[in-house]
Amino acid sequence: MLRSALIVATVVVLASPTAAAAPLPPPPNDNRANAIPVHRPATVRGTTVGATNEMNDPRPSCGPVESTVWYRIGDAPTGRIVLRLQADGDLDGDLAVYQVRRSQLVPVTCDATDKDGRAELVFDGTAGANYLILFGRLRNSVDGTFALKVAAPVPSSKPPGTPLPAKGVRSTLDPLERPDKAWSTVMRAGTTYKMNLVPRRGECVAFSLFAPGTRDFRNAGPVIRRDCGGYATYTPGPRLGGRYSIFVAARGSRSFTLRYRLQVAPAGPDDLGPGLPLANQQTRKGSLNGSRINVVNFFHFDVVRQSDVTLRLRAGARGQFDLVLLSETGRVRDCECGGSGGAYIRRGLSAGDYFVVVRAREGSGGSYRLSLLIREITQTQALVAGSRLVTLPPGQTANVETRVTPASAGRVNVYIDRFLPLDGWVFSRIVSLQTGADGVARFSWRPPALGRWRLKAFFNGASTASPSSSAYLIVNVRS
Repeated sequence: MLRSALIVATVVVLASPTAAAAPLPPPPNDNRANAIPVHRPATVRGTTVGATNEMNDPRPSCGPVESTVWYRIGDAPTGRIVLRLQADGDLDGDLAVYQVRRSQLVPVTCDATDKDGRAELVFDGTAGANYLILFGRLRNSVDGTFALKVAAPVPSSKPPGTPLPAKGVRSTLDPLERPDKAWSTVMRAGTTYKMNLVPRRGECVAFSLFAPGTRDFRNAGPVIRRDCGGYATYTPGPRLGGRYSIFVAARGSRSFTLRYRLQVAPAGPDDLGPGLPLANQQTRKGSLNGSRINVVNFFHFDVVRQSDVTLRLRAGARGQFDLVLLSETGRVRDCECGGSGGAYIRRGLSAGDYFVVVRAREGSGGSYRLSLLIREITQTQALVAGSRLVTLPPGQTANVETRVTPASAGRVNVYIDRFLPLDGWVFSRIVSLQTGADGVARFSWRPPALGRWRLKAFFNGASTASPSSSAYLIVNVRS
């Protein structure tokens, strides 16, 4: 009897269903349509346990994920939105943000959890926009729980800010931990000041200049704003002197160190128009440093009459300078920008005053030489007996005259071509001449054969006269 009871007990244990437990239900925000609304500031708990994948789930730029869950920020306010996620246990995953545009999801930013299970990012919210937040575990990770914090950073710095040292300052920011810093400097009415904020190459630090009396950086309007560092000048107007605030803010979507240098100083004569005079055929030397406060040099010159103007900037191979030509009203006439090692501008300019700006690009600098050459615009003619179309009998000599106006002495090359019925115009010879002070040079030429001939004169130019070429002189030789 005892043996039979043991057999029955064994059968009951083997037939129990504990090894085939029912799957856990998915979380309520498993599908995008059921995204949980969150409002800043807020902290919510979540889980990927039991979560599934939808066929139309987007693939985060951080990498592929599974077991996705969703949150929603609806009717977003204007301003920066910070997301911080802390995964529990061994859960690894990606946190991604998408802006909803009708039926489309536009990627905004993404971050993967680090070795401590943290993912952090920040983005600029657009007023009235809808955003979806996705979190999913990595394909080779376990499911688990997490905490998601949604925050709106506010400026931690208050006006007017820390007085800026006379030589400027080197400092750091962090988009999440230290997103801003306020500095201050005294500016006098009617005095022009130059300022330069230089972030580390490839990074962005914004700065704004606020007038004296500013109480709140968030709601006040700046007089100058630069979204990614840069150089600027500012002149306080009447009764607007005082202590100005420079509000520096980090740009970025993750927590990392942003380094920058900020300098402010009164502008000198070569920092502003009209700048230093630049005479014809003169070369001026200078130096700039795009990482410091000496970023721009101004020059000015005048053109008496319609002229061919050449500006040449010479610099070392590592120097990255922009060369800008401005009219007397400040309109850009030409810009040789974006190159390295030098720049060259040649333009025909009418009479007037002009400005030249040499500008070092961010992180670049060095010495340079700037040269100006102004030459009157010339016209060249090639004639026989005052005409550009002549007919000669065989063996007759043509007295060819070349004339440069305004009169200028210099080299003239006359190219002579012959017309062949099967080949067209072919080269015959070159005649080199030297014009006198009256701009005229003459030579005698006897066509060596019957047929059509053409001559074209090229004036090579001089120190005060631009190159030019004539129209064709046509010579027909007929028996």
